[in-house]
Amino acid sequence: MVQTDEYGYLVISFMIQHEFITLTLAQFGQILKIPYNGQAVFTNEWDLASLEYSQETEGPYCTDLPTPDDIRRLLELERVVVDRTIKSQTVSLNPNQILTKELSPDIKQWEELIRENVFGLGGHRDRLPACLAHMLYCVVVEEQYNLAYFFIKRIQCARATPTANLSYDMFLTRLYRDVLETHPHLDNGIYDIVE
Repeated sequence: MVQTDEYGYLVISFMIQHEFITLTLAQFGQILKIPYNGQAVFTNEWDLASLEYSQETEGPYCTDLPTPDDIRRLLELERVVVDRTIKSQTVSLNPNQILTKELSPDIKQWEELIRENVFGLGGHRDRLPACLAHMLYCVVVEEQYNLAYFFIKRIQCARATPTANLSYDMFLTRLYRDVLETHPHLDNGIYDIVE
């Protein structure tokens, strides 16, 4: 369960063997060894304009986002096609929709690394999700990205969508190990973690 405290910070709660474990976003990030400060935004959409509609407008995760034009300019995109055929229909791409083949070779390497480790292997690999474009922008401008915020929001979204897949097994295993180290009385041997 994800909630916000009285100051607007995310708090993650879950239950193991009838005991509630509660972590702040900072604790969650520290346990998983991922950044928990910096640019914070989440959307499942493809269109860069969706970033603006999904950003926090106040509180600790309020982020001054780049414009879609800034993202496109910094990623040095080269528009290769204007129209695509999807299910026998011609669809025109708007400027805020990026195909992965439009990325420069250097940016494409970062895209593959981030997609594999943060987004997983599923989904449409031919197009660039808006959040991934934002992450690549942060890499280029050397600005920190709040990956813990992204993970929590993505888990929240996946829980609301029965067919969604999460690829955070290695991170969640790390979280489970930390919980068992912090709360050794919960280790009853039923949930042995295999290396």
